[in-house]
Amino acid sequence: MPHAPQLRPQVIHRRELWHRLPKRAKRVYVRVSTMDTVTQRRITELLGSFLLGGAIVAMAYELTADAPTGDIAQADNDDPQPDTPETHDDPGGSIYADNNHEAEAEEDPQGESQPPSEAKPEGPLWMQADENGTYKSFPPIFNEDTVFDAKAEEAFPKYALVTSPAVMIRATTDKDPPKLGILRGGATVRMDQELSFGGGCTKGWHKVFPHGWICLNAGVKVSSEPLDAGIVNIPDARIDDPMPYNYWRVSHNATPFFHRLPSFGEQDQADEAGQAWVAEKGREPMPTHPSQRPEAVPAVVKEYLNAGYYVTVASETERSKRRFVRTIRGAYARKYQLEQREGSQFQGMVLPNGADDLPVYWIRRETGLKQREAEGSEVLIDTDKNPERRSRYPFVRKVMMGTHEYYEDAEGRVMRAYAVGYARKIRRPAGLAKDERWIHVDLSEQVLVAYIGDRPVFTTLVSTGKEPGMTPIGVHRVQSKHIATSMRDQPVEDEAYSIEDVPWTQYFHNNVALHGAFWHGGFGLVRSHGCVNLSPADARWLFGFTNPMLPEGWHSAYAGRSNGEGTAIVVTE
Repeated sequence: MPHAPQLRPQVIHRRELWHRLPKRAKRVYVRVSTMDTVTQRRITELLGSFLLGGAIVAMAYELTADAPTGDIAQADNDDPQPDTPETHDDPGGSIYADNNHEAEAEEDPQGESQPPSEAKPEGPLWMQADENGTYKSFPPIFNEDTVFDAKAEEAFPKYALVTSPAVMIRATTDKDPPKLGILRGGATVRMDQELSFGGGCTKGWHKVFPHGWICLNAGVKVSSEPLDAGIVNIPDARIDDPMPYNYWRVSHNATPFFHRLPSFGEQDQADEAGQAWVAEKGREPMPTHPSQRPEAVPAVVKEYLNAGYYVTVASETERSKRRFVRTIRGAYARKYQLEQREGSQFQGMVLPNGADDLPVYWIRRETGLKQREAEGSEVLIDTDKNPERRSRYPFVRKVMMGTHEYYEDAEGRVMRAYAVGYARKIRRPAGLAKDERWIHVDLSEQVLVAYIGDRPVFTTLVSTGKEPGMTPIGVHRVQSKHIATSMRDQPVEDEAYSIEDVPWTQYFHNNVALHGAFWHGGFGLVRSHGCVNLSPADARWLFGFTNPMLPEGWHSAYAGRSNGEGTAIVVTE
């Protein structure tokens, strides 16, 4: 008896079969491709025979032979598909820019749908690891959802330039209205046509794009034509660099900073007054108000800064063969009394495979690896292996010897647990959405892990408060984000500090913040006055990772209202 003819075509490629398949059959394929193999074949036979005959059955067999079972292809937008469960080990999860858990159908040059691709996306560049395991770029910090279209052009026809050092954007025109954000000097923004009055703003308010109000008393130039930002001598922040500005350390106590370039006589008089203060008061900060400081201080002096304080420098200039630097805030100091700082080059590690990339063991102290003198012995001897501080090492377990805990590698070498930062996955706190971004800071380990939902995506070393309670335990949220903001604490003696434009600052509890620290490299060890210190690069990465995002051109944004809720910061011991 002759064999039945083969129904499955042997010469037609799968992609060509997909083109020939009618639209309804494509929907059938999509449904069937998500089922188990036996069910697929049975339903294919029934539906194919009923709708289109044996040839369609053959083509459907070809198309479903290697069909993915976990993803749903949207072959037809008017045929909604059921949700698929989220899995933690799926590299196509929510770390990607479009947060789309479904494989979208490809389009061919003729406009017809293609079968879903079997290749999974690699994700955005800032989530891809280089050969060292760290990130290749930074997440964007500006919100790209707001587009300045024709409707916005009509609503905001005016151009504005910030001529003062900074301008606050408010939520309303009432008295003491809530803060929405800050524009730095030199920033440009679009405004509405008519002035509004109220809240004590004598020159009037303008509404700005995309939201908020600016009082013209603050220092804003408004025009019907585009304005040249170059007339304001303030450098733009380098938003794609770890260090947004040029940072200089003051190297002499009582270094005078001048309102303008001083004469030789004014300079000498300022030096004498400063040294007299140091001889009597030591490093106690001198008051900045003229009425509260010695009469010998000339009026040209803006303030005195001590060694170890930091300023941001906009430019250099020369007068009578004396070299000066000008700070972003417009003060002048002699260049030889300062030194430029670049900051630590340390970078954390991205986790492209989520929880599969954890745990990570960070070396916090260079104590060197040891090994047992003999099997079962608790006597340890030195080895020649000494991992570098802030590197990662492949330990496999924690062991107890005597009264001390150690981490042990596969070869039996050990290191005291206090010298290691253990980055691990923890449970998402209650109340956080399954696709919500959040950050965990572990005080005992001095490590940070960033998450999207239940998926860890980044880890690094941090430096938190050097005394218990300085860094508050609990679940907090980002309150405000600043490309840079100054921090100053002037009690007495060695505890005083002043740092202009601390980079990538994110306040989450009163004056406690995540921020970049370019003045030290001791990440993995407690050090701060309560803030979570990060390397400049890691601080920049997290600044783009968290919410709220900044509207285009803004220097700072406050969470809530128009900017949306801030990212959760979870601090544990």
